[in-house]
Amino acid sequence: MYRRVNNSRYVVFGIGGIVLVMSVFTWVMYGMAQRVVTMTEVMLQMGNNVQIMTDVQKQMAADINGMNVSMIHIDEKMGRMDASIKRMTQDVTVMAANTSNITANMARMSWDLGRTTHMFSSPMNYMMGMVP
Repeated sequence: MYRRVNNSRYVVFGIGGIVLVMSVFTWVMYGMAQRVVTMTEVMLQMGNNVQIMTDVQKQMAADINGMNVSMIHIDEKMGRMDASIKRMTQDVTVMAANTSNITANMARMSWDLGRTTHMFSSPMNYMMGMVP
């Protein structure tokens, strides 16, 4: 029939079972909490690393912008240098033509000096029309 369970053995086993189950539950929860702590630390470290990466990328963007500005200046200077070289090429061409003219004029002057020397060394030949 009906029996009351107030025997101390049943109470001790019942409370012992509850304590055992609660101990296992607490141990499992503690392990899970340790994993959550580890995960949280990893996530914080990742957040710091992402912040550092963002700062590095910002600096890289500034550096690349500086390089772009420098390349624009170099391009402008190269354009000016190209124009200067073209102008210098034209000037060298003119100078070569002028050098040829100078050479011709020097030859004419040498011939004239030769005639003048001949005239002063022998004025009679000059007057008589025997100039070479």
